[in-house]
Amino acid sequence: MRSTLITGISGFVGGHLANYLHRVRPDVAIYGMSRSIPSWDFIPSRESLVRDITFHAGDMQDASWVDAMIREIDPDAIIQLAAQSSVAESWRNPRGTVLNNLSLLLNVFEAVRQNDLSPRILNIGSSEVYGSVTEQDLPLRESHTVYALNPYAVARVAQEQLAAIYCNSYHLPVVSTRSFNHIGPGQDSRFVVSSIAKQVAEIARGKRDPVLTIGNGSIIRDFLDVRDVVEAYLNLVERGRSGEVYNVCSGTGRKIADIAAALSSIAGISVPIRTSTELLRPRDNPILVGNNEKIRKEIGWQPGIPFEESLRAIYEYWYSRV
Repeated sequence: MRSTLITGISGFVGGHLANYLHRVRPDVAIYGMSRSIPSWDFIPSRESLVRDITFHAGDMQDASWVDAMIREIDPDAIIQLAAQSSVAESWRNPRGTVLNNLSLLLNVFEAVRQNDLSPRILNIGSSEVYGSVTEQDLPLRESHTVYALNPYAVARVAQEQLAAIYCNSYHLPVVSTRSFNHIGPGQDSRFVVSSIAKQVAEIARGKRDPVLTIGNGSIIRDFLDVRDVVEAYLNLVERGRSGEVYNVCSGTGRKIADIAAALSSIAGISVPIRTSTELLRPRDNPILVGNNEKIRKEIGWQPGIPFEESLRAIYEYWYSRV
């Protein structure tokens, strides 16, 4: 690849991806599309990274702007990160989430199709498409039926189906992911592990009453370090099979309450956990754990960062900032 376009580059995953791509593919020109120039306070060498990236700031819901930018850049690869990525936010704003996520991807596909371009495209999706499953279904394979249980998941299912249409009917080389929960320094505190880590750091700093507030502590999720995630994304956009969907996951389930206890242990404190009804969702998947056999066998990728190391990195990020 000579050039890669990362949409939604200013976000948490976008920053880690740009940093990783810059390090391992120094000959690749990196372009970014987002609403604004990123702050990326989690990137140690932010200034030098920003200097080496060509940013285009604008609204990706503006189809004409997306068309003009992609035509001008003519990238060899597009990694479509731009999206509303919070399940909780999708319950508060269902219409905005579904329309936003679908239109962003559609604008990218149409810009590529109408300008007769041929970049490899990675469509980022979510494990939320699997919906409610039983322990007998675990670990979840890509062949498992999808069943959306929240507005965010509906948008992600629609994105997968749209990707299949553009791949099969318009012959765009699109690969899709079903990415399970990922964590790391710089993640917004709207997300559960980052929220807990921030609270623990505030308690350790004496800036918060010694009580952790969480939603449903019994749910189990498959968490993966964002640095492993972006490595998987680069491998998939380069070598994934067009038209295929790949789980990006660790293969290990962890209970939210246990993560809260682990973060407290890292901080060297012991605090009670309180459940807030305000953080409970109208409906939640009790357990989601993925099978990563397909990506391991076809791409040769596997997670490499221990979970405890990920938690420590998140805690230290928040401890230095609260």
